[in-house]
Amino acid sequence: MLVALSACAGPGAAVLQSAAAPAASENAPASLVPEHPTSPPPSTDPRSSASADPIDSSPADEPPAATAAHRSNTEPLASDLSSTDTGIPEPENDGAPRIGSIKWYTFIYEQPVATRRPLGGIRIGSSTKLKSNVPVPGRRCNNGKGEWFELEPFGYVCSDDTTTRSFDTPLWRALSAQRPRTGPNPYHYAYSMGAPMYNRVPTEEETKNAEWDLRLQGRQFRPMGKWAHGHERLVDKDPAHVIQPNGPTPKWFENHGMIAGSRWNHPHPRVRFLPAGSGVAWNHSFEADGRTWLITPELQLVPADRVFAYAEQTFHGVELKGEVKLPLAWIRTEEGEAKYQRQGDGTFASMSERWPKHAYVLLTGVKEERGGDHYWQTREGEVWLKENVGATVVQLVEGAPYGTGETEHWLDTRIGSGWAVAYEGMRPVWTTQWSPGKGGVPVPGERDHIRSATTEMGTFSFQWKEKVAIMSPDSGTPTIFWFADVPHIQYVKPPLALHVSYWHEDYGRPMSAECMNFSPLDAAWLFEFTTPHVPEGWNAIRANKDTGPASRVVIRGR
Repeated sequence: MLVALSACAGPGAAVLQSAAAPAASENAPASLVPEHPTSPPPSTDPRSSASADPIDSSPADEPPAATAAHRSNTEPLASDLSSTDTGIPEPENDGAPRIGSIKWYTFIYEQPVATRRPLGGIRIGSSTKLKSNVPVPGRRCNNGKGEWFELEPFGYVCSDDTTTRSFDTPLWRALSAQRPRTGPNPYHYAYSMGAPMYNRVPTEEETKNAEWDLRLQGRQFRPMGKWAHGHERLVDKDPAHVIQPNGPTPKWFENHGMIAGSRWNHPHPRVRFLPAGSGVAWNHSFEADGRTWLITPELQLVPADRVFAYAEQTFHGVELKGEVKLPLAWIRTEEGEAKYQRQGDGTFASMSERWPKHAYVLLTGVKEERGGDHYWQTREGEVWLKENVGATVVQLVEGAPYGTGETEHWLDTRIGSGWAVAYEGMRPVWTTQWSPGKGGVPVPGERDHIRSATTEMGTFSFQWKEKVAIMSPDSGTPTIFWFADVPHIQYVKPPLALHVSYWHEDYGRPMSAECMNFSPLDAAWLFEFTTPHVPEGWNAIRANKDTGPASRVVIRGR
């Protein structure tokens, strides 16, 4: 499998000593390294800096409902990004010549020669179009045993042992059925309490031997400690809520069978272990021998009673059009923020009503200062908002990065304020909340952002875009801790990346070990907004002469 190069699995991407006894430090993040020797591209240098205040993160009661001039952005979008309207694509039916990946990753190159800087990649179980079934001349393809093929719309693939052009085999049918769905949630996700991973449904005796601990402990959620607190926020911890089957038993898994050609075929059914605190991804589940089984993208089986499901997130940003425009404010504290009224003597008094967490509040642009505090007039009549760490005001940026074109897409982000704005040239088109490194704004001169758990500031080009990848702090094949199949990753300056955090939705507040955490809906929106765009059938791409320039992101303190 290919593991994403990143340092940001969340609070608690800490130094992990073992699956059973992880380190208790919640401020010692570890770098996540790729299993495959080829990693995302080298970085660019930062060119800006700033500072900001910490955020109040104390818990509170559930906030009241939103009112007319603001909106709590936790309602599902009625758009094509909704995962309820998406499914697993089946492009092999289009009749075009194609090549598919049957091992974890197949790399794509700019020219028909293998180098250490691939142009992109094809994910296991996915295929992409060829320009022709006729191979082209090339070099260094599988030690002379393979052939080079030219892809649509550009790029070349070596037909090595990671590829296939036969799409009617049991292995391909099984793999392609587990490939990512389109939309913001390519998979369902769950949190492991320590789970075996099988190559087939085990017999009763094999289960007893492999899962002796289940008889002693039973099904119960056990918090992993401070290091994993952020990873557990969205977990459904009720032991009675076991994931249910969503389809019939696949033929190849009937009667304790295995899939012909699978790399996991072995006489002993347990082929791997999913450590406690790790995340697993799946799209299909079935019932066999009295248990529900989750099928991973690599065709391993995980018993559903050994994991706890993650809740699907609904928070998303807002497009800036019509009446929704800058300036506006984002609410980011758990207890929400009080509304204010202007008194006859010019002072401001708080009201009993509050804006809830994750609401955006529309402002008129009128601001008054009283006693060192700034109050903004809202579009709710005589209601005012007090600007503070829990209510951050988003205003039009003063300038774009040097050389920005009139319609160029770029992203402006603030660490201390926890908001982001997408621009076309100087026109703001979208805004949201995101979570930076839990260390806050880096101090001037900070160089080790992994150690300080801070998000590096500067102006960067997105260097590598990846639809789905495993993220882990382990060196080599993950064995201690990993998050399976994190979607919509965009590398800023490896290991720094923008990506989904399916384990929390505390956006607007520092949460990660270094990276830029976005909600599934927001990361999917940004993945489509930024360039280069990922061609059909590809899982990853880097910018080159064929794709055009990469979009830029500006990371500021506040």
